[in-house]
Amino acid sequence: MKSITIITIVVVALLTCIIFLLTWLAYSSYLKTYEVEVKHGEHDEKLKKEYVVKKKSRKGVIGIIGSYLVLTLLLGLFTSGIVYRVSGNNLCINNNTALVIKSGSMSKFYNDDIAQEYNYDTHLQFDVGDICIFEKVQDKDSLVIGEVYGYKHNDIIITHRLVSFNIDSQECRFRGDNNNAYDSVVYLPNVIYHYVGKKIPSLGVFVLYAQSYFGIWSLAGIMVIAISSEIVYHKIDKINKHRLKVLFYAK
Repeated sequence: MKSITIITIVVVALLTCIIFLLTWLAYSSYLKTYEVEVKHGEHDEKLKKEYVVKKKSRKGVIGIIGSYLVLTLLLGLFTSGIVYRVSGNNLCINNNTALVIKSGSMSKFYNDDIAQEYNYDTHLQFDVGDICIFEKVQDKDSLVIGEVYGYKHNDIIITHRLVSFNIDSQECRFRGDNNNAYDSVVYLPNVIYHYVGKKIPSLGVFVLYAQSYFGIWSLAGIMVIAISSEIVYHKIDKINKHRLKVLFYAK
């Protein structure tokens, strides 16, 4: 793991703790004030109305479920960002992995004659921000010219079309459809993924954001605030229920 990654993770952890501390101090102050107000009966009329109409209506339940779904999504993005920064790789499940496209080198042909001359499949193209599904290459001796592969170069994955392959020298030549020059020579062991032709357009921008250092930190902050808010909500609910018992038992 690179030193910059370790430093970043430590900084993110410290900032997250600071955010949690500040958020909790603010919420604690609000809770104390609210509890005093409730004990003095300042919210009695409102609480009685909420009790009569049953506070936890269907709409309220839907809201709670929605908040948990959003929190789960944020946690997933945060986890993927941490995994990417720590290991340098995306999550891989059953030999399949989702790669987020970061350049427009496969968005179109720089020359339309190329596609017709070599009969390249235009459905294998993708744009910046697309999430594309790749499978791990099992048999590297059976690469297919014209297919799109992902190969490792300087610790990053480049996803380009295979234009030539020499089984004896183990040399491969790749080129992005939108590039007018070939990539540097790639050796067979560095070819890792094969594009299966499935993609989710544009949604990858959220993953790219989550994989950035600022994205990791901001997601951590949002989750801390969301979790703190949920804890405070339950504490307020407990205070309200206690006050309602006092009011109705008093009668």
